[in-house]
Amino acid sequence: MSVAGAVPSDMRPTIEAAEALLAQRFGFPCFRASQRRAVSAVLAGRDVLAVMPTGGGKSLCFQVPALLLDGLTVVLSPLVSLMKDQVDTLLRRGLPAVALHGGMTGGEQADALSRAIHGEAKLLYVAPERLVTGATLQTLSRLRVSLLAVDEAHCISEWGHEFRPSYRALQSMRRTLGSPPVIALTATVTPAVRDDIARVCGLRTPVRVVAGFDRPNLRYVVHRVSRAADRDHQIQQRVPVRDGASIIYAASRARVERIAASLARVGVSAAAYHAGQAPELRRVTQERFMAGVITTIVATSAFGMGVDKANVRVVVHDAMPGSLESYYQEAGRAGRDAAAAECVLLYARGDRRSPEYFIQSAAPARQVIERAYESALAIGAGGAPIGATAAASHAKLSRGQIRGAFAILVRAGALRDEVGDPGAIWVRLLASAARIRETCAPGSLERDLLRALWSSSRGAIASGASLPHSALPPGLGEVGLASALDALMRASMLVWRRPRSGLVIANAAVSSNQVRVDWVSVAEHRRSALSRLSAMIRYAEARTCRREVLLGYFGDGLNGRRCAGCDCCDRRDSGRA
Repeated sequence: MSVAGAVPSDMRPTIEAAEALLAQRFGFPCFRASQRRAVSAVLAGRDVLAVMPTGGGKSLCFQVPALLLDGLTVVLSPLVSLMKDQVDTLLRRGLPAVALHGGMTGGEQADALSRAIHGEAKLLYVAPERLVTGATLQTLSRLRVSLLAVDEAHCISEWGHEFRPSYRALQSMRRTLGSPPVIALTATVTPAVRDDIARVCGLRTPVRVVAGFDRPNLRYVVHRVSRAADRDHQIQQRVPVRDGASIIYAASRARVERIAASLARVGVSAAAYHAGQAPELRRVTQERFMAGVITTIVATSAFGMGVDKANVRVVVHDAMPGSLESYYQEAGRAGRDAAAAECVLLYARGDRRSPEYFIQSAAPARQVIERAYESALAIGAGGAPIGATAAASHAKLSRGQIRGAFAILVRAGALRDEVGDPGAIWVRLLASAARIRETCAPGSLERDLLRALWSSSRGAIASGASLPHSALPPGLGEVGLASALDALMRASMLVWRRPRSGLVIANAAVSSNQVRVDWVSVAEHRRSALSRLSAMIRYAEARTCRREVLLGYFGDGLNGRRCAGCDCCDRRDSGRA
């Protein structure tokens, strides 16, 4: 598919060509200053780290160059909904983009990859996990990849608010793709996280484009509440809004449903959105909200990344997020049309307990992780999958603590996430060699089967081993094999079962004090998250300019300018304490 404005590979596209393409295909007369600097650097083949506020037009910084460069632009994107939104928008403009993700059928994935291979797509959106291993990365390595774009790049940093371990393999991915230039883009990172992004990406003397974080059309308000009824009253007072839409963020699915129902009772066109709903319901709800059929959406943080609705007049947080990064990103979905909008946080002193719980669960103390592992050893004896509920009960820990501890143990290699092969079996031998000789006649089916299992597992069935379908004796068939194994189990010669998917012990001989967890890293993760929570609380409890607190956290500031609007400055200007 040809794209207007594309140029031959032996010529460097100019910023003038990019601006002409921007006007022709995207409808904007010119780039903003920060966009222009980022696009110029990409066209010159430089690495770029672009930090722009929500609604600042980050996507154009790689989409426009992608259409001009000779080759494929691979876009690493963390969410299927984000990929779909951007690809659908590009396709509506008649621009050649495809996505590759697990929500597509096998045929759809093959078609998308084929279009990229044959040059029919200029942008390929893909989750980073798909490029860590597997055939997709090797296929793309045979193509000319002219640019690697890393969207929502805060996911790269372990201390960012959306840590995704697969992003840590980005330098290896880049080398496999032929070491193309990289543009990493994000909206909400501190200076320290910017440095971490540049280091993990291996950016080579990157051009750093950091746009101002202040959005003067947004007014920041924190309203103190003491009980749920106060929260409900405040929300009903602020929505619906005239000539616009509202987003209400709540911490739990139950609270989302309650708020949506209470708004519906007072005549507001509101709908709930959370990860517990069926994907089709979420898709329809989002589309109706974007089309204006629904004016208010009540959601958990599952909603919003990549959602670009211009006329959101109010964003209300019913509960305090765990960091200013999350708050700024979610609140920043207001006022993208540059008209006045309000960002409201409902706050009570006890609100810190919920995010503290999640932090302590995601990065638990060493003794919690060791107790979780000891519970896993007890429950997973013999290779049985380990259930979180059973492990939590056994260790007398919460499910959140168990999930957090297990995630760390998986990364450390102490636990393994195993997907059961429906044709495979797990076998543990009970009988000694002498007993087998005494019980099973030479040439008998039982003796031949035991010999085959021993040989296939290289003796591992003595302590229990999973055997894939390909390692099993082929002549018996599935029914005959099961019948022969059942007979041997009744004779107490072995135990066997079909393996189930789930977490299993990687090596039962490793004790809890031998597990190779990076304890320093876990402790630093916890410290960093608690520090970000403290910054969020300082914002909520600020008595000076709230905008100054917010901007200062991101290394920006008002620099002598007056606050464009916050409740603290409004009280000061009116002479109230």
